[in-house]
Formats: sequence, C-alpha cells, structure tokens
Amino acid sequence: MNLSDLIQYIKDFWNDGWEKKALIVMGVVVLIILVYAYNPFYARTNITGNEDSQIGPATPVPVTTPNTGTVGSNNSTNSTDNVTYLISEEQAKRIALQGNSGFRAGQPIQGTVVVNQTTTVVWIVPITKASQSRNVYVDVNTGKIVEV
Repeated sequence: MNLSDLIQYIKDFWNDGWEKKALIVMGVVVLIILVYAYNPFYARTNITGNEDSQIGPATPVPVTTPNTGTVGSNNSTNSTDNVTYLISEEQAKRIALQGNSGFRAGQPIQGTVVVNQTTTVVWIVPITKASQSRNVYVDVNTGKIVEV
C-alpha cells in the first residue's frame, strides 16, 4: 500500500454513508469516557476502610451526671440540666496517644461509629506523625478505644 492508495481509501471512506462516520464518532466518544473514568495516567492512593465506616458527626447523646445535692423534706431534689460526657475532649486526646508514641493529637470531634451492628458515640481524635495520619475512636462513656 502506497500513499496514493491511502489517500484514495480516505476519500472513499469520506464519501461513504453517514453510518460509518457516526459509528467512528461514537467509538471515539466511548474511548474518551473510558480513559477519563479509569485514567491510567494518574496514580490514585489506596483508600482504607476506616473512613468508610465512620458516620458523620451526629447529635451528641447526653449522659446526665447524678446530682449529689441535698434532699429536702418534701422529697424534691436540687436538679441541674448539665449534660456532660464521662470522657472529655482532653481525656480522649490522652487516651488516643497512649498506644501511639510519637504522634500528635488534633482537635477531637463528636461522632458515631457502627461496629457489629452497634452504634457507639465516640470522640474522633485525629493523630499525626510526620506524613502519617489516622483517626482514633474513643468511646465517650467508657474511654476505651473502639476498633473500626
């Protein structure tokens, strides 16, 4: 096949019906979509399952602390509407850093995680060390680290 044969082939193709041209255009469009979707030229980092099992920050579950106020003769007690958690943010930071030497703790946020079909209210404590970072989930009621 020489250059003149190639030119003749292109002319014949161009003069053929619109069906061939539409099929070629559709093939090119599908190829572009596939390259865009799977993009082999851009390396993605692996995503671990820890963040997937986290449910976004939810409304906190209050834990009322018993009042040790005096009881009057009319069977009424002094009550307060204080809502506190058994584990504070600072305690959650310390708990998260106990088994992770060299890490620094960020600002904890309130959230929930589901483990074995049980929803647990936790402090989500981000910890970092050099280029490593991860979240530690500390139960607000018991202070135990929740494995996700």
